[in-house]
Amino acid sequence: EGWGITFVEHTNEFYVSDGSDYLMVWDAETLVEKRRIRVTFQGNGARYLNELEFVDFAPTTNDDDDNTNNSEMKDNGDCVEDGSMTCSEESTMAFTPTMKILANIWYQDVIVSIDPVSGEITRVYDMRDIYPVEERQKDRADCLNGISVTGARKKDGEGLEVWVTGKLWPKMYRVQLID
Repeated sequence: EGWGITFVEHTNEFYVSDGSDYLMVWDAETLVEKRRIRVTFQGNGARYLNELEFVDFAPTTNDDDDNTNNSEMKDNGDCVEDGSMTCSEESTMAFTPTMKILANIWYQDVIVSIDPVSGEITRVYDMRDIYPVEERQKDRADCLNGISVTGARKKDGEGLEVWVTGKLWPKMYRVQLID
């Protein structure tokens, strides 16, 4: 059962959710599962991850569109071995601390920021106020269930602009996420 998928271009991998507390990492060429990462919040498994988006919160500069050289690469993280699949050092060294996977949690009005190496939820963004449940019930709209990254940033470079929406929502909302 597929819940969410995002492509990480610099590693040529798909990160896929299935409603469990694991993200599966697939090779983009073969679609073979390479590893699994358990997603946790305060030490507990986080289930119902949906609508995944890979993002980099690093400020962009005109000189360098590739932010992987601007920060120290991560060198830790626990991967779950599954049969013959192992976690290589290369897979954990491919991310900077500013790189995250965004997800909404099904039937919760939150977007979470997930470390793509450790699986730890590093930030929870509360979206309750953008379209309150009471208004949604009147409009017969359902849960938050859509994230689209625009790539735009504030002039000071802080934060990342995304559009959010939900099932049967009549509008999309542009919000600035700060990591």
